[in-house]
Amino acid sequence: MLLEQMNWMQVEQYLKKDDRLVLVLGSTEEHGYYSVATDTQCPWEIAKAACEQENVVLAPALPYGPSFGLMAYPGTVNIEYDTYLNLVEQILQSFIQHGFRRILILNGHGGNKIAERLAGILRQKNPGVMIKFRSWYLLPSVLEFMERLGGKENHHGAWIEGFPWINQVAPLPQGRKPDVDWTDYHSLTPREIRERLGDGTGGGEYARDEKTMREYFQVAVRDVVQILRGPWDA
Repeated sequence: MLLEQMNWMQVEQYLKKDDRLVLVLGSTEEHGYYSVATDTQCPWEIAKAACEQENVVLAPALPYGPSFGLMAYPGTVNIEYDTYLNLVEQILQSFIQHGFRRILILNGHGGNKIAERLAGILRQKNPGVMIKFRSWYLLPSVLEFMERLGGKENHHGAWIEGFPWINQVAPLPQGRKPDVDWTDYHSLTPREIRERLGDGTGGGEYARDEKTMREYFQVAVRDVVQILRGPWDA
């Protein structure tokens, strides 16, 4: 169920029988040959499939996050950490106020991991609330699938987050790019990072066949479904 397709009365009725909600945290930043919305589009489609299966409300995604390091690439949007944390906290607090008690944050961007600290803070303020923070690309079965095919978490903008029917917007190079050296990444300026990344891809195969990617997608959906089913205890 998409919150954006519900009115307030339908939300109120939903909350009489269920209190689960999924919020996707994404970003708008370069991903090599893939869409600048990759970090939002991928977790959104995974969450949408899982929520449809489990009849859980999916909130509109937050498509911006901290992306300072990639600001030398046009199309990237950066949100400072304090601003980002305040915004995410207010969004979550609003949902909690209305009666959502079990909230899954499905994250698609490494820079957003700072928001995980809000789970404990908001639970302290709101007894009875459970908030789970998960990055879709680090879900157990997803990580296992990725590594089995030679993928790595730092293969930014490569096949590990490139779905032909979701975020591929241009022809892709053939073959594999050598792994980029991520040493001292957070100490580099955006211009230095661009010089190191080049086309914006962090290494690895640029693409996999669609059959493999659909299997990969379903692996992610199954992991999210399992989280939604619980247990929800801390």
